Amino acid sequence: MNNSSDVAQPLAFEPIIMSHKERIEEIRRTYGNTLYVYTFASLYAWQEDEQYEISFCDTAFIIKYGKKGDNAYLFPCGNDNGRKKLISRLLQYESPVFYSMTDEDKRFIENEYPDKFTFSQCRDEFPYLYDKAAQIELSGKTYKSLRHQINTGRAVAEKWSTEPLTDRNAERALAINEEWLKGYSFSTHADTHAAETALRNFSKLSMWGLIFQADGKDIAYVAGTFVTPEIFDICFCKVLDKRCDCFIKWALYCALPDETKTIDSEEDLGLEGLRRHKLLRQPKELTRIWKGSLNI
Repeated sequence: MNNSSDVAQPLAFEPIIMSHKERIEEIRRTYGNTLYVYTFASLYAWQEDEQYEISFCDTAFIIKYGKKGDNAYLFPCGNDNGRKKLISRLLQYESPVFYSMTDEDKRFIENEYPDKFTFSQCRDEFPYLYDKAAQIELSGKTYKSLRHQINTGRAVAEKWSTEPLTDRNAERALAINEEWLKGYSFSTHADTHAAETALRNFSKLSMWGLIFQADGKDIAYVAGTFVTPEIFDICFCKVLDKRCDCFIKWALYCALPDETKTIDSEEDLGLEGLRRHKLLRQPKELTRIWKGSLNI
């Protein structure tokens, strides 16, 4: 008979707070997780909407994903030993469902817990990755349509200007948020609340971005985070004139540091128009994402 001391206690979860930033980022970067959803900026900005909570174990962490259900989690991030400890603790008390699993995560589960999980592919959650140099150069017939859209957007104004997005001008980006939302009759996919959280904590979250003006009037902003020095994630992009969307993104790419090679444009949420737009821009890769459900 087992003593109560031999049975691990259920995982304790807590809100994601600013003091977690260094630990989360160290774990994520040390163990090579490049999914944007695990960056501290994304977790912090989206935690209220997605009902995130966090639990740490050694050099690993796991995110409880309340919006998806009581037993829903982002797949653990960290070293193999820490991830196994977190998963094994969960298996003692519940039937977990894991989200945001890459092909590598799927192989890990299949090797460590054979025949215990069933997997389904989540096409709506595939992040779109773009080659920065190709997106700037736009060479050849492949980019003909995109070049046209960029030129159409550029022609909207006689004079364009940009400035770095900072804490000092974040209120202007917040005003763009509010104006942008007026164009929607519903806010199911309008990420303005998470964007507001990010903008109000911009420097604390180590974010980077630009504000765009067309003929002296604020028309767009882009805010994101560096997943690694080589990968920039576009977390939020709000453009008040839809004709300018491709031009705004092209101008952003031109302004990024030389060492940044890849743009993460996140997922399309299964929205037909958004998917067409992202595919039009010719991604170099779509990262496959899986959901893993415990067999009962």
